[in-house]
Amino acid sequence: MNHGTHDRIPRRVWWVIIVAGLSQVLPAANLSIMYVVYPEIQRAFPAVGSGALSWILNSYTVVSAATLVLGGVLADRTGRKRAYTIGVLGFLAGSLCCALGPSVAWLVGGRALMGLASSVLITATTALALRDVPPAKRATAFGITSSFGGIGASAGPVVGSAIIAAGGWRWAFWVNVPIALTILVLGRVVFHESHEETDEPFPDPVGSLVLLGGVTIGILALVQSPQWHWGDVRTVGCLGASVLLLTWLVFRSLGHPRPVVDFGLFRNRNFALLTVGAFVLGVGWFGVYFVLVQFLRNEWHYGLVAAGLLVSPIPFGAGVLAPLCGRVADRVGYRLLVMTGGAAFVAGSLWMLTVIGGDPSIARWLPGVILLAIGTGVSFPAVQGGPVVDMPPEQYAIAVGFNQTIQRVGSGIGNAVAVVFVASAGFAGGFDRMFAVMLAVSMVLVALGAALRLRTVGSLAVAGT
Repeated sequence: MNHGTHDRIPRRVWWVIIVAGLSQVLPAANLSIMYVVYPEIQRAFPAVGSGALSWILNSYTVVSAATLVLGGVLADRTGRKRAYTIGVLGFLAGSLCCALGPSVAWLVGGRALMGLASSVLITATTALALRDVPPAKRATAFGITSSFGGIGASAGPVVGSAIIAAGGWRWAFWVNVPIALTILVLGRVVFHESHEETDEPFPDPVGSLVLLGGVTIGILALVQSPQWHWGDVRTVGCLGASVLLLTWLVFRSLGHPRPVVDFGLFRNRNFALLTVGAFVLGVGWFGVYFVLVQFLRNEWHYGLVAAGLLVSPIPFGAGVLAPLCGRVADRVGYRLLVMTGGAAFVAGSLWMLTVIGGDPSIARWLPGVILLAIGTGVSFPAVQGGPVVDMPPEQYAIAVGFNQTIQRVGSGIGNAVAVVFVASAGFAGGFDRMFAVMLAVSMVLVALGAALRLRTVGSLAVAGT
């Protein structure tokens, strides 16, 4: 069907979409590099336990989860281009802190700063990219920006492992410097300032602190459980405190005029289902990515570069498939994509559980990784883009912040669970346990996809919200 020129994306907006996509490379590449460099950091700090070291991964996800909604509102109110600049500079400062830091505490602090900066950067770039896109083309635009993130994430293990092998683990952070400076200049040239005029109150800062505390204490209980044991008063106390804080957050959010977690968005059925999908996918996918690298390095004893190459096809799936999936979503909606991605994850998880063993074999490895790559390329654009593209422009940043908050809480839990599995069952046992979790997550994803309403996105809905 021809919807006329009003459904075409203007040339100027194409440049905005491309630069917004390039901006996704910075956090995406850094995320994937961290999983490759983590074993090297373990070797650099042998006296530090796995629970403490895991906060190098988790400080980023926990802080960004607690501040994404605030970052989105900050971008909307102070100006998205200005917020973009602040986010890039904050990410650069955190990278320098990690590259120069003499201890694990510096690494954790630097990663926390990067997580805070990403809260502003991601929400601002999404709002800048989608604001001027015709509703019928928003999924396409989101797919294109996601593809840059997928390419960055896939290049991270390959390029990063080569750089780290040549110069040491600190180069995992130095490599962020030229990327940050490049997108900073491009953003200043291409983006135009925009913001929302509103008299609504600022989102609940106390709620952000409660979310940060609840998730942090819960993850602390998980990662320390191998040393503390599950029946220890410290483990039970931390889990109990986490449940109490997060329960308080729910009740506080339901009664607050501007909650940090806006459960009112769940009145949109597709938003609710896809956001739950983002959470369960965060738990499974990030935990799996952690154990894959650990398994290759410590069970199959592959070198750093080889391990990076063997996991790189998984995020590369997002780079290849995301633009195509965006076009499909513009036509038929997200149900088919979520179910297809979930089915690919089911097949990939079963392959890894039944075929992969203690003897190294690239021939057995690649089919499972390719299935996981297909699942990644199809599922992530759906669970991240689907909850956003139907929202009015003034809610883009808030919707992105909410969706990413839920996913990052899931990814923090996934990382913590993977650390516990490896610490308690070894590299092979942790691999099997995490893929059993991923199998369950994948089945949930298929069920969520089946429950989605049949619709296209934007202005072409064929069923109600």
